[in-house]
Amino acid sequence: MKKFFLPLFILTMVIITVGIWLFQSGTAEPADSSKFPEIIQVIIIAALFSFGIYFAISRIKNQKQGLPVEDELSKKIKLKAAAYSYYVSLYLWLIAIYIIEEKSIEAHIVMTAGILGMAILFGAFYLYFSLRGNINE
Repeated sequence: MKKFFLPLFILTMVIITVGIWLFQSGTAEPADSSKFPEIIQVIIIAALFSFGIYFAISRIKNQKQGLPVEDELSKKIKLKAAAYSYYVSLYLWLIAIYIIEEKSIEAHIVMTAGILGMAILFGAFYLYFSLRGNINE
């Protein structure tokens, strides 16, 4: 039970904290062109939270059906999703290096976007392989 409720509690607390941050920073006000990077950050954070909610719902369904929280198939899916996201993130970092060299974007912004991009890639590949079912092909 602790393995299920602790991540859900952490996810809820992070969502509340990000909501407070949005209202305190003024990002939640009507958008203009100067707040475009903040809007992109909010979209990325929302995508990461949606992956977390998907994982929590799948764990609830497995627990109600009497299945183990993590079986061999989910371990294989996690391993394959990690491998694919690693391979694709190598190209993501090449693009990030190009952006740093050619554009006048600060390096820490590109690094943050790259790390968040890696997390989104992992979530997307995990979702793809879990919905596809047969991962041995």
